[in-house]
Amino acid sequence: MTIKNLKTITVSYLLIPNLIFILTWLNPIWATVGFVVSVYSFYSFIISTNAVSEDFSALRVKRIELSTILYLALFTLVLGVVFSLGNFGLGQSYDYYKHNTIVKELIEKPFPVVYENETRYGILNEPAILGYYMAYYLPTAIICKFIGFGASNILLYIWGAIGIFISFCWLYFLSPKNLNIILVFILFLLGATLFKPYLYAHYLLKNIVSLPMIQYFIWPSGISFNLINIHYSPQHHIVTTIGVFFVYYESFIRKDNRFVLFFVSLLLMWSFLGAFSVGVIAGFMVLYRKFNSFFSVANLAGGTIISFIMASYFLAHFQDNRFSGFIWTFADISGYLYQKPFISILALVGYCVFEVGIYIFFMFKLFSSKNTYNDKLVLLGFCAAYFVISPLYRIGFNNDLAMRLISTIKILIFVLLMFSYSEMLKSQISTKILRLYMAFTIILGIFSSMTTLKWEKVPSIAQSPTINKADIPQEIFLQYFAKKNSFFGNYMMKQTSEK
Repeated sequence: MTIKNLKTITVSYLLIPNLIFILTWLNPIWATVGFVVSVYSFYSFIISTNAVSEDFSALRVKRIELSTILYLALFTLVLGVVFSLGNFGLGQSYDYYKHNTIVKELIEKPFPVVYENETRYGILNEPAILGYYMAYYLPTAIICKFIGFGASNILLYIWGAIGIFISFCWLYFLSPKNLNIILVFILFLLGATLFKPYLYAHYLLKNIVSLPMIQYFIWPSGISFNLINIHYSPQHHIVTTIGVFFVYYESFIRKDNRFVLFFVSLLLMWSFLGAFSVGVIAGFMVLYRKFNSFFSVANLAGGTIISFIMASYFLAHFQDNRFSGFIWTFADISGYLYQKPFISILALVGYCVFEVGIYIFFMFKLFSSKNTYNDKLVLLGFCAAYFVISPLYRIGFNNDLAMRLISTIKILIFVLLMFSYSEMLKSQISTKILRLYMAFTIILGIFSSMTTLKWEKVPSIAQSPTINKADIPQEIFLQYFAKKNSFFGNYMMKQTSEK
């Protein structure tokens, strides 16, 4: 497998569920527009990818050999069984109550999925549609509409495993040649940039002192590293890893922005918040590269139209019985910030120092030592600023945005860390302290796994309750729905009613 092959496979994988959604949920006009620009942009991407040269100096190998592909595939399949992507093995995480129920709704109901009479919790007092990022579910659902529920669990397992395998291939390509690949994968899966002070606060000090502010800032990292992301939310792992790896290689290393907007738009149906955070990184890189090759027709047409379709869909989302859009209540910073500003500042500084400060210190020393590292130094500064700002979204309200922002920037910090470690080894700079800290983070990652990973006996897709009959907690229930009486529902969606 060459890097060209991997880029083509990556974009194809991300595109497929977008096309399913466009062709089955939108009215004929929007379906035609969305399909045409998607295919045109994808075709342009393939032609461009085959024509351009790659930067092999930034890659571990020019080609991943078949034996390595088989090892990566086997490792992915084993992880898939351990974390029961298809509901076999040790059991599934709590999130699969939601995953499996959504797949069942998509299989049983015609597209688009409409709810005319759902009034539970007093929330939906008007017609609604299924409003959720569905890329992880749609391929399984569309196939099972024709063949039934029998293969649904194995299909979901295969589809999730393909995405995880693609992320591992990107990790292999971008790992420096002089690093042990097993060490790279262990650090990647167990955190690497993950210090876990919140565990001590929560598990060791919970009966001694109340630390709500620490939990407010630290919790977003609690389920953000890759091993846990695979267990709970494979779609978020796919978006954060593939998204950052692709954007880093194309925009930062190759300085090629011809398809970055189109690429980021394909992430929206996978994870809107994950796509948002990858988009912030991509936006910085485009600005830093002074919009080099950004204004291509395929990039602007595909990226703009798909983003508009998906933004319209997510803007219709219900939350707390009010129309508040895809940002929901993420801008609420009223809570502890103003009530306890001193504690807030200490928590924020401590969080950032313990989380990635040690690694950023080592990277800064290296990148500031030579002019040839200037690009990396600028990118490191962006990462540090991003990491400091991200927790502010967490203040005063319990939400997922900080978690998605932080898990995404950690992937980029990880890429820079591996590069730094490699360069330190080449230059014979002492890495003793850095290696000790890496070992420390691995131990903490194992401890985190023991306290966070939870296997449950979740009903299979066929046995899952339907949304309008399930005994689902309100906070989960509210995630499912979007307004039918919205711009998307009235002007873009194919008209249908609940059956």
